[in-house]
Amino acid sequence: MPPVIKKIIVILILLVVVNAGFVWYGQASFDATFQQLSKAFAENNATLPSSARLPDPIVHYIGQSGQKAHPYRTLVLQIEGDYRKKPTKKPAPLHALLLLRPSADMLWAARLEANAAVTFNALESYHNGHAKLQALLFGIIPTGTLDSPAFARSELARLLAYGLFNPALLSRDIIAYRTLDDHRVEATIRDGKLEATVRFRFDANGRVLEAVCDRRLLPGQKEKTARWILRVKAYGQQDGLNLPLEIEELWQNEGEAPWVFSRYRITGVKRL
Repeated sequence: MPPVIKKIIVILILLVVVNAGFVWYGQASFDATFQQLSKAFAENNATLPSSARLPDPIVHYIGQSGQKAHPYRTLVLQIEGDYRKKPTKKPAPLHALLLLRPSADMLWAARLEANAAVTFNALESYHNGHAKLQALLFGIIPTGTLDSPAFARSELARLLAYGLFNPALLSRDIIAYRTLDDHRVEATIRDGKLEATVRFRFDANGRVLEAVCDRRLLPGQKEKTARWILRVKAYGQQDGLNLPLEIEELWQNEGEAPWVFSRYRITGVKRL
């Protein structure tokens, strides 16, 4: 084998080893940061008063969830699936942890495998009317931050829709409901000066089929919004709770058909 070829092979091997070490270090650093944040999230837990009046479909959904028999202060959800930023992009594997509690608070940590060598991490939080997203290449190199008021409103809507995984939130008095028909309920959550509205659609058995927000901020955009749809494909039992386990999320621009940007499964739930 010519010396030049040997040198090229050695260099390629070194690059692979260095990149693997870089990814490992970045992921370890990211995981440590998330552990610190999640500890503070679980400990700083305020209890909100319950609403005196809830529509029948919401009462039924909370009852079916088993939340009253299996209470919690914080829920930790493990998520496995895929994600794509645009309809033309190939889906990339997604691994995430989502922390929720019966208040207007959310903490999300995700790892996206762009390819065999490149990973992106995201830390996302909502608390006290403010939302922040930090994107990190290999878990340590900042590639972008989003913390605008428009983003906070968008994340509040997402937090409300994720009440499907967090049934204790749905009974709190920060949410006002309006019954639209036998199978649809409109919910509006208020957190300080912010508010967001989501429509829940139920099947004949009282399970939510989808949650829809007409205006959520598109990924990577500062102001452009689109309709966001969360569809439940299957329910199941996790840690005593009956929750959505198979989900797809879609975007729909005005006048266009919706497209799926994320499919995932809740692979684990822990009540704290």
